[in-house]
Amino acid sequence: MKTRLTFLLLAPFSFCFAQQKLPVVHATSKQAKIIEQKDLVTDWNLEPAARPDVYQSGKNIRSRNIKFVTDTDSLEINLKPGKPFDFVVLLNGKDSCYTRFQSPELKNYSNVQPAQHDTIPFVLTKDNNLEVQSVLNEKDSLKLLFDSGAYGFYLLKTAIKKYLNPSGKQITMQDISDNHFRIENLSWEHQQVIPLTTTGDCCEGMFGWDAFDGKVVEIDYEKNRMLVHTKRPKISKEYEKFDIEYMKEHFCIQVGVEADHKRYTGRFLFDLGYQRTVMLDHNMMQEKGLPIADMPVIKESLVYNSRKEAIPLLTVAADKIIFGKYVLDQVPAQVNSATRPAGYATNFLGGEILKRFNIILDFQKHVVYLKPNHLFKEPYAESKKS
Repeated sequence: MKTRLTFLLLAPFSFCFAQQKLPVVHATSKQAKIIEQKDLVTDWNLEPAARPDVYQSGKNIRSRNIKFVTDTDSLEINLKPGKPFDFVVLLNGKDSCYTRFQSPELKNYSNVQPAQHDTIPFVLTKDNNLEVQSVLNEKDSLKLLFDSGAYGFYLLKTAIKKYLNPSGKQITMQDISDNHFRIENLSWEHQQVIPLTTTGDCCEGMFGWDAFDGKVVEIDYEKNRMLVHTKRPKISKEYEKFDIEYMKEHFCIQVGVEADHKRYTGRFLFDLGYQRTVMLDHNMMQEKGLPIADMPVIKESLVYNSRKEAIPLLTVAADKIIFGKYVLDQVPAQVNSATRPAGYATNFLGGEILKRFNIILDFQKHVVYLKPNHLFKEPYAESKKS
């Protein structure tokens, strides 16, 4: 679709749109799409009354490619960190929809004085989750899971009714807004809780990686603790280093897969909330020439989505999952051929794989470090058929 840009000199306006020449994109329908990093697609509805209508990108550490597509026109830019980009969508030749692309604030606590080092004990559950003890609104004690594949704080609907809405009335925005969480000496204020229907291992909620944004987190499975630093500690050369790729509210790293002597390196979402080993995206594997159809089948099963539609899943034996110099052999891997749960093309790394490494999540330099621990050679819950 050919991009057509024109410029308007806008009338005085309360936002920074005033007295600027802005790119104009044309549309005859309110429905549009925003494509981030050429992969992540968001449906967008034009709102002339919003001034501006803001799209916030994923965490932006260098620049992010964003394309805005209407039914008749498009605009593509590289969004720079900390610099919003403003434009106008002209709907049906008359309604001006003032639109802004912006990135979230970049956080970095490395200059905090004195440097802070906090310890959070955790329990490694039978389902490979990390369970921590927390305090809600300085009065209620509850267990939360740390889910690196999530963003924000979540509570089960039953927990919201128990702790935030004991009257039994319908849950309101007031109930889930402006809540305070404390875990050991760390606290997070003014948090809006996202309701959940289920979570793992009988916990009452979970929290995502952004709780540690701008800091460095060590996950030590040998001592069952998380160490949270404002100043990055010295990192042993035993660790393998992986650059982080931020995809909206997720973060991913590049990992290798080998089958039938064919190797593929690609995006894996770093997801401690996913309880199994890895989930492979069938289409991604095929596009890269990995012989999914020839991989030994361990198990066939069905799972059901929110619409109660049956989704077939295969568990196959991947010859190798490769983390730099560290290699795991004969890994049972689920193959997903029906949906893309993250909303874009990615494989998943889950808790049954990740627990085999001591982990450093560096949200200052935007890298992940992995080093094998005592669980590295532990048998998998599902093993290759004999």
